[in-house]
Amino acid sequence: MKFGLILFVFALGAFADEFFEKKIRPVLVERCYGCHSEKVREPKAGLRLDSREGVRRGGDSGPAIVIGKPEESRLLKAISYTDFQLRMPPTGKLPDAVVADFAEWIRRGAEDPRETSFVVPARKPVGSDIERGKKYWAFQPLRPGKLEMPGGKPVSKEVWIRRVSFDLTGLPPTPAAVRAFVADSSPGAYETVVDRLLASPQYGERYGRHWLDLVRYAETNGHEYDNNKLDAYRYRDYVVRAFNEDLPYDQFVKEHVAGDLLPRPRVSRDGAILESPLATGAYWFGEVLNSATDSEKSRADEVDNQIDVMSKAFLGLTVACARCHDHKFDPIPTADYYGLAGILHSTSMREAVVDSPERRAAIQAAHAKIPLRLQAAEKRRIVLRPGDELFDGWDQWQSSGEAFSLGGADSSGRGAEALVGSLTSRKFRMPKRYVHVRMRGTQSDKKLVENNPLRVTLVADEYRSEYFVASGSADFEWVSARMVLPFERMCYFEVVDRSRSGHLEVDAIVISDHKEPPQVVVESPAVASAPVAGAEIPESAFAMVAMDEAPHDVKLHIRGSHQNLGEVVPRHVLQVLSPGDGRVSGPGSGRLELAEWLASPGNALTARVLVNRMWKHHFGKGLVKSTDNFGLTGDRPESREMLDALAAQFLADGWSVKKLNRRIVLSDAYRGELPVRRLEAEAVRDAMLAVSGRFDSQVGGPSVGPYISKYQDGRGKPVSGPLDGDGRRSLYVQVRRNFLSPMMLAFDYPLPVSTIGTRSVSTVPSQALILLNNEFVLQQAEFWGSRIGKVAGDDSLRVRTMFEEAFGRAPLDWELQESLSFLAQGRSLAELGHVLLNSAEFLYVQ
Repeated sequence: MKFGLILFVFALGAFADEFFEKKIRPVLVERCYGCHSEKVREPKAGLRLDSREGVRRGGDSGPAIVIGKPEESRLLKAISYTDFQLRMPPTGKLPDAVVADFAEWIRRGAEDPRETSFVVPARKPVGSDIERGKKYWAFQPLRPGKLEMPGGKPVSKEVWIRRVSFDLTGLPPTPAAVRAFVADSSPGAYETVVDRLLASPQYGERYGRHWLDLVRYAETNGHEYDNNKLDAYRYRDYVVRAFNEDLPYDQFVKEHVAGDLLPRPRVSRDGAILESPLATGAYWFGEVLNSATDSEKSRADEVDNQIDVMSKAFLGLTVACARCHDHKFDPIPTADYYGLAGILHSTSMREAVVDSPERRAAIQAAHAKIPLRLQAAEKRRIVLRPGDELFDGWDQWQSSGEAFSLGGADSSGRGAEALVGSLTSRKFRMPKRYVHVRMRGTQSDKKLVENNPLRVTLVADEYRSEYFVASGSADFEWVSARMVLPFERMCYFEVVDRSRSGHLEVDAIVISDHKEPPQVVVESPAVASAPVAGAEIPESAFAMVAMDEAPHDVKLHIRGSHQNLGEVVPRHVLQVLSPGDGRVSGPGSGRLELAEWLASPGNALTARVLVNRMWKHHFGKGLVKSTDNFGLTGDRPESREMLDALAAQFLADGWSVKKLNRRIVLSDAYRGELPVRRLEAEAVRDAMLAVSGRFDSQVGGPSVGPYISKYQDGRGKPVSGPLDGDGRRSLYVQVRRNFLSPMMLAFDYPLPVSTIGTRSVSTVPSQALILLNNEFVLQQAEFWGSRIGKVAGDDSLRVRTMFEEAFGRAPLDWELQESLSFLAQGRSLAELGHVLLNSAEFLYVQ
């Protein structure tokens, strides 16, 4: 009996082996080994199918089979083509009979006689060896030596003042400034010039523009419709003020990451607004799809862009390379990426009032004096049908400003139209095809879309998708919209009143399967007087700011796919720069802890990266040439001793960027001969405005629309702004993603996609064509010639003046004679000015 049982078991094993050899192995060899075997250096998805151990161990997504349970096995799901996202082999579905064989094989125990094939062992990639990575120079503490910046032969005073003027303000020095400096023989002559330039408002504009390159600043969403990004200029002006006021860089960093969460937010010097929350607008400058087909992927891509920008701008690291796998070179595991991703997935943006506490108190005091207009609220009943959902709970919406301070969604408060504010709902996935909003208020134009001051906005996947506006009726009315794009997208509502001469009241929002709104039974109407103007109420300011929303950890996305999830990753910062595991604690998103970590004096990398950026702005290249990559694939510092010495002094100076710049430009190294550098696109345009006399030195304010020529076309084409931008410097011309200036692009203006710490510098024919034929260049030459023509004196004096304005020096004898001969032939001063604007000396600094 015992012997017979042994024979029976042996027979079963032989049958199982035969089944595998005849039905399973040939298919694996023919259709699977090409991507999942020893034949390839890196098997796809980390899955090896050429051994029993490989099949059972599985790949990045776990075991390929569950023995005895074919319905739970990923391998069977893949070859069955039942999951749109998981279909193997990619060349086409296997025959149904073959799929049935695999199901039977798994059900019978997946017997597999293969034992000898090599299986890739589980190992930690070299790039993710964190302890070894901590020994890399960039992740080490500062090792400062003696701070010395020796230089070569000093350049002339004329060359130096033109160089430092462009470096610190982005503008050429005036002839008067050049003459005063050349004549000043005192020991402090250089310091006097530098201190004057650092105190100039144009200093903040210059370094503000440098910073905007790092945060992919743009004022529109791009993609198909290129809609405006609300209040983007508020962030730009914040950055300009921060550099002009020499805000300590560690505070600057903290405000960018968590300015809305700081326990003591900074107030503007005029006492009107909160500065700190404005910095969080940087999260919002990425491109936005107007009709994303996958909400979760869209959000994951948005967070990926935020991680990419934040890590490059502040740390000079390519953390986003760890989205799909452990970083191939740097000690950044995928878990670190998703630790940061959890922090940003717990963060949202809202349209909010940013009044200072003092301004808020003044508004509240003025509001309290307004007579209460509502004597009796309306009593009504909404008759909900099957398929209707009431979206209410106003007390749970995020409120900002005084307009909605009494609760509910009536922006007139006690009864004043001058009150402004906003309400922001929780996020939800749009479940129905229709939205009905019962509302009333001051009439407004729906065509104004995001610029409408009175509206209910439905935001879908961060795109402002639908707008609901009142008709002006005194009675409540339903305003309805079909959810064409928002359906099944991640959405939220905003109720916004930015108007000081109107109001908005929302009674109810119903999400429905029905095209028609539900019936309302009014039992007794409201008793209320019309709101008063309330002109005595102080004005408020709006901005897009961050907020914590439903803080949570996220699952690791295997191979970067949101449809292939791994284990939950606790929110944490980069381990290679942390003494422990870097975990954040507390009830919030973790942004506050992230901000403190980034700006910690112990995090030497933050200081190194900023110092290197400043060095690059003055010398054309950084001490580390790869300004956005301090990782193992980046360049090593030309002088780590100098970099660390500057960084240590930077910290000792209280993270002062002005002191850092002052130290660099007053060094012997900066005073010596340097390679010739071409001006950036903005400096070229601004220098033309400066010499023409059209330059408007006004600082800040809403952007001027860009000039759009008849040759520029496309969807979302805006109304053209003035040719010369009303004389405003380039910083204040609106950055429209789909309509960037051809002149700026010709001179290597960066596309606002990600962090650009070093712009490309090209020399191409289009630059010469722009300078010869561009309408703006010709216009400025005309303005310049007209202004110079009014200078008292002869042509010789006028030519001297033009050379001094354009080049910061007097003309050489031959230049003066050639210019006078040019004018004597009947050519105009405008034409001479056009010649000078086309010269290399105008476009380059020594």
